[in-house]
Amino acid sequence: MKRKQWIFSLAALMLLFSVVLSGCGGNGNSANSNSANGNEGGKAQDNYTIGVMLYNYTDIQGQQIKAYCSYLEKNFNVKFNFATVGPSEEGHISGLENLLASGVDAIISGYDTALEQSVSLTEEAGVYYVVALGEVDENVSSDYFVGGIKQFGENPEELGAKYAEQAYASGAKHIGMTSFLEFAFVDAPAIIKGFTDKMNELDTQGEVTVYPTEFHSFAPENAADAVTKVISDHPEVDAIVGLGSGMDYVYPAILNSTKPDIPLLALGYNDSTEDGFASGKVLMAGTNNYGQLIAGSFAQLYDRLNGKTYTDWKANGYISYVTMTSIEEVQDFKKYVIPEDQSQGPVTAEELKNVMLTYNDAATWESLQELTNRTLAEIKAARN
Repeated sequence: MKRKQWIFSLAALMLLFSVVLSGCGGNGNSANSNSANGNEGGKAQDNYTIGVMLYNYTDIQGQQIKAYCSYLEKNFNVKFNFATVGPSEEGHISGLENLLASGVDAIISGYDTALEQSVSLTEEAGVYYVVALGEVDENVSSDYFVGGIKQFGENPEELGAKYAEQAYASGAKHIGMTSFLEFAFVDAPAIIKGFTDKMNELDTQGEVTVYPTEFHSFAPENAADAVTKVISDHPEVDAIVGLGSGMDYVYPAILNSTKPDIPLLALGYNDSTEDGFASGKVLMAGTNNYGQLIAGSFAQLYDRLNGKTYTDWKANGYISYVTMTSIEEVQDFKKYVIPEDQSQGPVTAEELKNVMLTYNDAATWESLQELTNRTLAEIKAARN
């Protein structure tokens, strides 16, 4: 009899112990259940790993994407795994397969390379996939495909028009243009059209000539060849619009040319941009808002991982492309878009959480777009 009572007491004690453990455990099955069905109380439960795929992390784009990811790691339960992939489809797929094998929960790809195959592979692995640096084909569909982001704003023609306005205001009359090849820089035709259309609208007296675009490949010497051809074919050229790594490739090519004083309007930014404005050799510069790119991508992936999807979701989002026309704007760019302290940058963790369904049931896809499409002036106003 006593033995039976002892066994019963031991069983009761073990049952009580298991109940206590299940009430305290944030690392057991209850957390996974919250992930699958959405979160209670506006807090994410799991730790996630997100892979990132880029050509390199040595230029300003790669460096700033890494910096913003590091900021996210400090404010969300997430880690990032960075993979360097080549421009070929084979290199892209190899990098993707390596990330999947490492056990990531989601992937941010910089590019839409081999998109259908990439989506198929990630769907098979149950891993969410987003393209951060470009518009995607909306016919590619999967529950695990989170879409793409237009990196030159909602309408790239409007960006071209802004460059035309600056070129016209500078008094340029003979304008050359260089660009990466259209098959690789798919937004180039729209930007060029926006530029020429706006210039025709502004130039009511027919005083401005915009020469045909010289296209070049992805090496500095290719850009130098394009600049040389512009100057050779049009000795009277008095401004150049550089759409293919304007500051990294086209600017040095101009400085090393037979006409080093030709001013540049560049799609691009680097450490020489501020000095270029000071000398008058740079009339305009611009670059992606890297924090906005990653914020828009991350917010959607993180929500999906926590069982949340915007009811107003669309396949392609957009961000603001930062343009600068003065030293003051370059300084503001450094302070508010690429600061060392990302809590003073383009999208803070608190702002981002407010437009994520994981933390705010009233959040919408459109509210995310508004946050990640703020101009430099709007970001500055929000920080002051």
